[in-house]
Amino acid sequence: MSVRLPSLQVDSQYQLEYQEEEHQALPHVFKFSGGRSSAMLLFTLLENRQLKARRGDVIVFNNTSAEHPSTYEFVRRCKLITEQRYKIPFFLTEFQTYEDAWLGRWRRAASYRLVKSSPHRNYSNRRSFGYRFKGEVFKEFISWNSQLPTRFSRTCTEYLKLQTSTRFLEDWFGRCAISKASSKRHSKEHGSTKRLGHFYLASKMPRLEQYGKRAEIVSYHFDQPSFREAQRFQDFTSVPLKAFSPKHIRPFVFDQKAQLRGVNPMRFLSIVGLRSDEAVRVARVLERNNTPHEKGRLADGEYVYAPLFDWDITKSDVTSFWDAQDFDLNIPRDVNLSNCVFCFMKGPSSIKELAQHSIGEGPSHIQWWADLETKYARSVTSKSDANQTTSFGFFGANAVTYQRLIDTKEIKEPASGLSSLPCECTD
Repeated sequence: MSVRLPSLQVDSQYQLEYQEEEHQALPHVFKFSGGRSSAMLLFTLLENRQLKARRGDVIVFNNTSAEHPSTYEFVRRCKLITEQRYKIPFFLTEFQTYEDAWLGRWRRAASYRLVKSSPHRNYSNRRSFGYRFKGEVFKEFISWNSQLPTRFSRTCTEYLKLQTSTRFLEDWFGRCAISKASSKRHSKEHGSTKRLGHFYLASKMPRLEQYGKRAEIVSYHFDQPSFREAQRFQDFTSVPLKAFSPKHIRPFVFDQKAQLRGVNPMRFLSIVGLRSDEAVRVARVLERNNTPHEKGRLADGEYVYAPLFDWDITKSDVTSFWDAQDFDLNIPRDVNLSNCVFCFMKGPSSIKELAQHSIGEGPSHIQWWADLETKYARSVTSKSDANQTTSFGFFGANAVTYQRLIDTKEIKEPASGLSSLPCECTD
């Protein structure tokens, strides 16, 4: 059954401004955040024919499972329009762990999985591959990492967003290993991720009781599947995939994985939806990602582009864009509910104000965050006083907690500067 796609009103003057002429031939990766700015940029590029499937271009959205329900519906619609009208593949990914042996010890290693844009609520069926939306991915990461991310160590961004994207791209570009002849013989086979993990029927991890006080913390990710299944890319996009082997990709593919690190890495463009009124974020991203072998880089051949910044697009321009469209992200524009709804980066005062918008159960309710912090906050004996303990929560050492935000009528921002900060999950 065909679906009526909404019309789009897009300014045709906006074109990518390439830093170097040769960048135009490199594969373009659009990192979709799920927000209005990102979607405006995506549809502007698509409508102006700036993305090309034959070049290896792809759109990817990393699901933290802690997004607002309306974000998921918005992502689903954007994916549908992108794939059906413009024929560019659009993938959803999630962080996932699996069991592996390293230096004689069993452990759980980090990886990712592809998911579909509709949630299969009977998630006990592991092969349904519906996206998770009740905080499961976030909890698996925290249990695996054995500590909470904080405003000073945004490990959730590092693993759920940045590293997940990189692992996906290694496999996506690794499709070059498929020959054209093989593609013709096997029309349904256009690349798969490899199965990861052992083939034993039972878990090989140490028994939980061996972890002592940490048993409760690690138990959640211990209950996850011991392996990651192989997945066909074609099962997660409606765009018919064809084997590609451009000169900018194939020389860097070994064992069906693209080599993104090293002195001679594969090169590609990453496109992010940062605006001109987010200059500090743009500067930080460009400095890190466009500096060869910078410590924080996950792909040495990655060139980051922020077209909205180049075009001098501000938040008000984004608002005007969506005023002209037939659909929009169903989140009030004057309320910061985007991305992880009660993310600690938004600051105590902002989070307390957002609490009145709590809905249902899970990450869209502040109590879920309070319970998560209570369970996973790390407590250590104070270095200055053996009779005192230091608790490390989302906001840092012995700082305000989500439960306190719920229980206290007024919260004053401390002098240490825990003020509201912009979401930085794409940084």
